[in-house]
Amino acid sequence: MKTGKSILIATAMLANAASMCAQLTWASKDIHYASDYALPNQLTTDTLIHAWRGERVGAVALIHIPQGQTAVCSAKISGHLPASASFVDYVLTDDFRNCGIHPDTLPAWRVPDIIDTQAGSVHLSGETRPVWVTVEVPRDAKPGKYKETLSVDGQQISLNISVSEMTLPKPSQQAFHLNLWQQPYSVARYGKVEPWSKEHFNLLKPYAQYLARAGQSTVSAILFYEPWGEQSNDLFLPMIETTKKADGSWSYDYRIFDRWVQFMADNGIDGIIECFTMIPWEMNFRYFDESAGEYRFLKTTTDTPEYRDLWLNFLKAFASHLKEKGWFERTMISMDERNLSDMLNAYAIIQEAEPRFKVSLAGNYHPELIDKLYSYTILLTEAYPPGTVERRREKGLVTNLYTCCSRPEPNLFSNNASADAVWIPVYCTSTGHDGYLHWSFMNWTDNPLDDSRFKLFAPGDTYFIYPEGRSSVRYERLVEGIQLSEKARLLREKFIANGDAASLDRLEKALNPIKMGIVDTRSTTAATVNYLKATIDQLSSR
Repeated sequence: MKTGKSILIATAMLANAASMCAQLTWASKDIHYASDYALPNQLTTDTLIHAWRGERVGAVALIHIPQGQTAVCSAKISGHLPASASFVDYVLTDDFRNCGIHPDTLPAWRVPDIIDTQAGSVHLSGETRPVWVTVEVPRDAKPGKYKETLSVDGQQISLNISVSEMTLPKPSQQAFHLNLWQQPYSVARYGKVEPWSKEHFNLLKPYAQYLARAGQSTVSAILFYEPWGEQSNDLFLPMIETTKKADGSWSYDYRIFDRWVQFMADNGIDGIIECFTMIPWEMNFRYFDESAGEYRFLKTTTDTPEYRDLWLNFLKAFASHLKEKGWFERTMISMDERNLSDMLNAYAIIQEAEPRFKVSLAGNYHPELIDKLYSYTILLTEAYPPGTVERRREKGLVTNLYTCCSRPEPNLFSNNASADAVWIPVYCTSTGHDGYLHWSFMNWTDNPLDDSRFKLFAPGDTYFIYPEGRSSVRYERLVEGIQLSEKARLLREKFIANGDAASLDRLEKALNPIKMGIVDTRSTTAATVNYLKATIDQLSSR
């Protein structure tokens, strides 16, 4: 029988033997590496990436433990720049890329997407595992070369970072308009805490910080119960409690709304407050009936007196509250994929209640709305008439593009190429738009760390950030795309100011493959993104 001491010695010997056999190499961010991926004979133990000051850069390494070997691995990055190293975990996905009911007959596989910032070590046995390295280049970093060392179970490889003299704006000051809709109730459900309790806000903090780091421009606020019906796994409960009093008048409790908006501002998101919605998908409005002592629903349409009475009273009181808080200029009444007649009816009531309210729509293009909406977002597959975006920008209006289940690729599904997340922001701004909207940042499934498939839509369409503060490859690459868009904008401004026509021409030629919107086997998102990135790296060093 082995003693405790001999067991410890044997365990250490096994771990050391596994470390001796382990292989570590740098790899491409554009590939989803399966756990049975065989490393090439020639390992890359030294690599170079280019960065601007203020940039968040990512790199991928692979650790391979041979068949028959087992190891408990930890990852560490060390050097002169703030950096972290985390193992990438797998989540279930499949080939479904459409709207509607998600079939349960498709073969599923695991895709590496979860950047597990919470795991200090992982147990590996005869497999390959990606390691994600994040480097936050300080805004005051001295331009030049920096060396970081990634260590995984005794193996070491070098990451060289060439820092340009160019500096990105702070995320809160970037020109790119990012609108990722939030679902705070998913966090409460998964964390098993009371919505809007102290514990709930503590759990929400990492996601507000992720949004702020990406440059999020908006706060999602829910005015009435369930604006989207069954398309979300968790109920969207109202942040404003509406009560019909015994005398027929209306009263409103703004406490949750106020706490949510202030919480987001405290965590760096103090832009537009996007309020949903005057036109929900099921046209049911829940309110508390004081006389009956219970909740009731008003089922109506936008052209009825009951609808006008409900919203005229709500909007007038809401406007007064917002002005008291100093938030009125930030607030926008928002609709999602609603038809023209309903939009015009709602807009007329808004104008009657408070004509200075901002209004938005994410949906189809309607010329009748183009001068009425502060923020207008259409599908990435559509286009505004020539000159429309420029005219709106001159008026200080926001004009974006969005993706949803209707476009197979490029998109942010868990089964999409990771380079799609980089391509999308660059496409939005290279075609002249202000930014990008995605309807779901954290609408988690029942088991989001295991299965990204939901009963509706493509897998991963409902979320691309993970519980307990975990990041994702999709999130990090979206940030990469936003930063690449900002680099292109700043270099263009620099070249125009300096009269550098040759450099400007090189930049525009590198942007053209993305601007044209062609994605196929010859022009993959990875190929066009990497071509642009290489060009920008060269132009940044001049």
